Amino acid sequence: MSDIKSVLNKISMVQIPENALLDGVIKLLSDRESFIDADKDLNERIYTGDVFQAIAGELAEMKGSPLIPSKKVVDQINELAELIDSEYIQITMI
Repeated sequence: MSDIKSVLNKISMVQIPENALLDGVIKLLSDRESFIDADKDLNERIYTGDVFQAIAGELAEMKGSPLIPSKKVVDQINELAELIDSEYIQITMI
């Protein structure tokens, strides 16, 4: 009999209500989901924990471009990139 305890892996997840994020941030998260809730009514999405760092890096490379989002959106992305250190992020509907 195998020792199931030895193969268990705990993960960490942060939940963020969608209404706490700016529309521009939601738009930048589009198509970056790792998992989407099977219940279409809930529409909860899960992202890897580094999604905001990845977006922040992309935005930094776009500096001076007319395509860069507003300062408020960039600031919220940067703040989230600094705050979140979990393995996954779930955006929830309220």
